[in-house]
Formats: sequence, structure tokens, C-alpha cells
Amino acid sequence: MKKFRGVFPAIVAPQDDKNEILFDVMGDLAKRQVADGAGGFLVNGHTGELSLLSGDERREAIKTVRAAVGGAVPILAGIHTQGLGRKFAAQCESAAECGADAILMFSPFSFARGAFQYAPEAVVDYYRQAAALTPIPLWFMQYRPQTNLMMPRHVLKQIAVLPNIGGIKQEVEDDIEYERDLVALRQVNPDLTVFAATDCGLFGNYALGADGCTIGLANFVKPVKKLQDAVWANDLKAARQASLDLMPLSDAIYGRPSYRWSSRLKYALHAAGFIPTANIRTPLFPARAEERKAIDAILSAYLD
Repeated sequence: MKKFRGVFPAIVAPQDDKNEILFDVMGDLAKRQVADGAGGFLVNGHTGELSLLSGDERREAIKTVRAAVGGAVPILAGIHTQGLGRKFAAQCESAAECGADAILMFSPFSFARGAFQYAPEAVVDYYRQAAALTPIPLWFMQYRPQTNLMMPRHVLKQIAVLPNIGGIKQEVEDDIEYERDLVALRQVNPDLTVFAATDCGLFGNYALGADGCTIGLANFVKPVKKLQDAVWANDLKAARQASLDLMPLSDAIYGRPSYRWSSRLKYALHAAGFIPTANIRTPLFPARAEERKAIDAILSAYLD
């Protein structure tokens, strides 16, 4: 199974003043990001307003990015269902037909009600069934603990060795837990792709051995890739500086409250001239004046 590697922007869904998706703008953004060094994309992630798009819009988003970048880089397609069966299988098949190379499955909300503690075998079986229904490799999520969706390590290890499991998006913010998860996953499946997903903790994630990242902040590819490349070159001084350089942008977009992460990112991309509006669909709402001011104050440092 092919391993993915590099910076994968979780691409946004640009919108017009009626909140219709501007697919031509999405395609242009993808082209810009590949030119800046993106190694692939997450299409229809939470940053891309996955749950707020129709099925037709999700399919068109995958087609748009694939058409924009050709076969140059792989595409992860996000799917968030609350169960399996025909609907899940149809979504996976459709994503593959539209040009996705792998599926990133977000965990069902029901797992937050004690599934890992009281029915871990059911969780593992869920992913076994899901992987069997997917015509392309399946990725899974490791969430931060405050979501109640953080998997115990023994569950992670069992899922990692299932047939057709290709990777994990690892968003645990604690470097100790991240490292222990990573070591455990490498022991049971050295071929598993492990991607960082902490917009505010990339330095540690890469230093510990991440194969890449898929995050909203990577819509600004260059500063993220600069950090990644410095770590991979074993240039600690340059990596530390790249991390410090990235911090103001990360803090301005991915600080609290987390509810407006995507709103602040869209504003930053709009202010940078990458997308024509910062519009976002409800129940999300636009960045506030003080948030926009904070982004405006630091944005020029990240533009050519």
C-alpha cells in the first residue's frame, strides 16, 4: 500500500455571497497550493465544511481538485457517517470514482459515549467492516482527549493492522501521548501512514516522526512546508525558527474559541487574496472584528 507523505492542505470550500460553492476558485487554490509544495489534499474535511455540503457538492469538490492537479498528488476524501451499510459504501465508491486515492473516515459521535471503554471489540469490528466496504484504502482518526473520541492505544493497534487500513490522522496535542501512539503504531504496522493534525504542535509531531500533516493551517503551504523540510533535513535550528515563525499565524487562526477556527482561516485566506470572500455556511459564522484585526496585523509575514 502506497504511503502518503508531505503537507496536505485540508482545503476550504470557497463561497459566493449566496453561500454557493465556487468550484473554479477551489481549483485555482489547489493549483496554487501544489505550486507552493503541497504533497496532496484532504478534500471534504471539517475545514472544508464537510457536514454542510450536499452529496453532489462533496463529489464535485473531489472532481474539482483532481481536475486541477491531475495525477500529480494524492487526494484524501473525508466521509462522516454515523453508521455503515449501503450509504457508506456508496459514498466511498463515489469518492473513488471522482478521483480520491483514499478515504478518511471521521468517527461516529456514538463512540464518545463510552465505546472505547466498554465495547472496544465493537469499535475494532466497525473499522474492519468499514475497510472491507471501501474500494480504496481507509484512514481513521485519533482525536484529542477533550472530544471523548480519543482511542486507547490497544484499540489503535488493532485497527492499524486491519486489511485495507492505510493511515491515521493523529490530532492528539500531548507530545508524550503522540509519541507513545506513534511508537505503538510503527511496531504493529511500519507501513501505516501517520499524519500530524495539530495546527499548533507541528514541530513536535514532525520531530517525533510524522510522515506529513493534513491541517487547515496548511492552506498556507509555504510556512508549514518550511518547518517540515527543516525537520526532515535534521536542521534543528532552522526547524525551531520555522516553528516560531509559524506560531503567530497558528495562534491567530487556531486559538480559542475553536468554534470559529474555520471562519478565521477563511478570513485569512480572503485577506491574503487566495479566495474572493470569507463566507461560511451556518451554523458557523464569520470571524469577529477583533479576530480579523489580529489576523491583519500578522498576515503580511506569510505572503510573498
